[in-house]
Amino acid sequence: MAHLPGHDEATVSEYRTETGEVRPIYEDLMQSLDELGEEDMRRRWQHARREVELDAFSFAMDPKEFRPVPTDWIPRIIEFDEWRNIKAGVEQRLKALNMFLLDLYAGEQGVVPDDVVYSCQYFYPEFQGFRPAKDVFVHIYGIDLVQQRDGKYVVLEDNLRIPSGITYQLKSLEMARQLFPELCEAYDVVPYDIRDTYLDLFTSLCDNPEPTCVLLTDSKFGSAFFEHRYLSELLGIPLVEGGDLCIGHDGDVRMKTLDGDVHVDLIYRRVEDLEIFVPGLTDAYLKGKVVLVNGMGTSVADDKLAFLWVPDMIRHYLDEEPILEQAVSYDLDDSASRAYVLENLDKMVLKTRQGYGGLGVYIMPDLGGNYRAPLARQIIENPRALIAQETIDFSKHVIYDDEAGEYDERYIDLRVYAVQNGRGEATAFPGGLTRVSQAGNRVTNNSSGGLCKPTWVVR
Repeated sequence: MAHLPGHDEATVSEYRTETGEVRPIYEDLMQSLDELGEEDMRRRWQHARREVELDAFSFAMDPKEFRPVPTDWIPRIIEFDEWRNIKAGVEQRLKALNMFLLDLYAGEQGVVPDDVVYSCQYFYPEFQGFRPAKDVFVHIYGIDLVQQRDGKYVVLEDNLRIPSGITYQLKSLEMARQLFPELCEAYDVVPYDIRDTYLDLFTSLCDNPEPTCVLLTDSKFGSAFFEHRYLSELLGIPLVEGGDLCIGHDGDVRMKTLDGDVHVDLIYRRVEDLEIFVPGLTDAYLKGKVVLVNGMGTSVADDKLAFLWVPDMIRHYLDEEPILEQAVSYDLDDSASRAYVLENLDKMVLKTRQGYGGLGVYIMPDLGGNYRAPLARQIIENPRALIAQETIDFSKHVIYDDEAGEYDERYIDLRVYAVQNGRGEATAFPGGLTRVSQAGNRVTNNSSGGLCKPTWVVR
């Protein structure tokens, strides 16, 4: 068996039992790694790194630097019965969040306190009374989960605004199959293809049975341009920048082509501020001239504080109990919660309400004492700027360091992607994007230096 890191009883491991043996589901995989041998392992990892570079499988760290997406090729395995529960919980959550947003803008929602909604940076009061196409605000959804010591998956946060990363999930699976076929031979990996699901989603939202759809990017210098390019090619829809679109004389959206302007039915938007890229696009959206995926206004439910009320949304809108538990979180505007958090600050995770990509996350058990005083002061002076969560003792997985020629263990999370079409049907894609922390910390985001991993759902 592969020369794995020494067993630590304090570590929550997904590939080992509590006593340190490799879990049965991973035995064939570890045997395959053993049979490759150290020299072949290094060669395969280095070849994979080169393929990543040649395919521009990259992420922008800053405007001047794109880096190949670091990937560990040892798959994470999720058994099918376990996946069915995750899938049901993700789809349940997506439906409830969409119903909340529809109620917020076109009805009278009473689940989330008004002061929470009105203090959200991305609440748009000018959207009041607006109903999106087919009553769907949230078309594409990402949810971040971790597995805790009891084996349960727990929700850390929801991503509705512009969830990114599904191409990293797809690309890591595609390359793993090509470069490491030995690892797949003993497993019945559940297949899937997002193309048909995405195109069905787009068509279901439009009155035109053959809609013209485009993907709006923030340019080739944007951090996630690889994803925009990959999705455009996969879906067979034009990749456009703001300058490629304009508003026509009747208020519709038009794409400039060599043969003249073409009417656009749907925009898969991968930009935040529409008016910077296409002046007048927000007005066209509100008048029903174009469909946006995801819709504007979703960011209220992306807010880290609104997260606290998602279980109540599920009970209120679906009359169901939440399938997935979520991290214990605290509204710091509540005096009792604030006092408890301040007293136990060294055990908490603090998050800014609008942070993303690992920004604005403070895992207090992992930080030095210099952070305590300024964060405590911020909680007292501006309690609505942050939320607090109990730190979860979540799982680690094995990775291979080809430069050192040895195995290591790192923290991992799981971002699962799901879509909801115009018929109200939600679909979660098997597996997800497994993100891996750097050595010595628990932050897994790619923008913070983390790796990604292939994720298999197996029967």
